[in-house]
Amino acid sequence: MTDGLVVAALVAAVLIGVGAAAFLVMRSPAFWADAGRQLAAALLPKIISILSKRMDPETEAKWRDCQRRGGKWNPRTRKCE
Repeated sequence: MTDGLVVAALVAAVLIGVGAAAFLVMRSPAFWADAGRQLAAALLPKIISILSKRMDPETEAKWRDCQRRGGKWNPRTRKCE
C-alpha cells in the first residue's frame, strides 16, 4: 500500500514540476513571440492558398455579369441577389 502512495507522490511531484516549468516558460514574451512566428509560418501558406484561389471561368463570368447589372454577389450560393 505504501509503495503505491510513493509512486503516486512521485508522479504528482513530476507533474507539478513540469507544470511549473511550463508556466515559467510561458510567462516569457520571447516564448510567445516565437510561438506566434511558428504558428504564422505554419498557417500562412494555407491561408494564402485559400484566399488567392481563383473562381472557375463560368462562375467568374456570372460574378462579372452580376456586378455589371449592379447586383450583390453571394459567394456561398454563387448567385446574384
